[in-house]
Amino acid sequence: MIVKVCIDAGHGGKDPGAVGSTVEEKWVALDVTMRVAVKLQNSGIDVVMTRDSDQFVALDDRAKIANSKGADIFISIHCNSSSPEACGTEAWVFPREDKDHRLADCILQKIVERTGFKNRYTKQDNLAVLRLTKMPAVLVELGFISNPQEEQIMKTYDYQDQVSTAIVEGIKLYAGIPLEMTNQYSYDDTVNNMVIDGVTTTDNMAYWEQVLAGNTSARADYIRSILKRYQDLLRR
Repeated sequence: MIVKVCIDAGHGGKDPGAVGSTVEEKWVALDVTMRVAVKLQNSGIDVVMTRDSDQFVALDDRAKIANSKGADIFISIHCNSSSPEACGTEAWVFPREDKDHRLADCILQKIVERTGFKNRYTKQDNLAVLRLTKMPAVLVELGFISNPQEEQIMKTYDYQDQVSTAIVEGIKLYAGIPLEMTNQYSYDDTVNNMVIDGVTTTDNMAYWEQVLAGNTSARADYIRSILKRYQDLLRR
């Protein structure tokens, strides 16, 4: 039975990960991870996060966090990079037990269903976060940040909401938890509209959504900054 999930937002801090034309991998990974965490918690599943802000965490420390907290499964969230033509979503597992493959396949199935991205299937590699973790572990490549079309899609509220729901559904499918029992937090378009209006950036989406969800308090200087930018927009 799955009672605790470790969600790992790839890269962070001094390590931006893959860099697209307008956004870095570390921010997309963090935004999606924050959404997955909230939706799992709202479904009664305990969550451990290797990072919940823009901080650097060494690969072995990520595995140590999952192991020390007794996580039942480990999900590392990333964006892929290759040629501009490369596209689709894929997952990586360490060459070991079938349950890792099954977990990866369940997650990919749901991501493809919800996003329409091409399924590049589950692959194997000797990646540190997969090798060092003691529980079933999967590294998910959401899409290609090097592909201009997929980069723009992955930045949007709708995609991040859909793909985070898909990851939760994939975890539940693997664990045998009925999907109809899902009690997810339903975000509105407020944060996405803030980005569209130019008063905040995709780098800060995860922060503002945590504020709206009531999981953190907004800093006064951040609120003043947002109000000032909206005031400037109205005066144009």
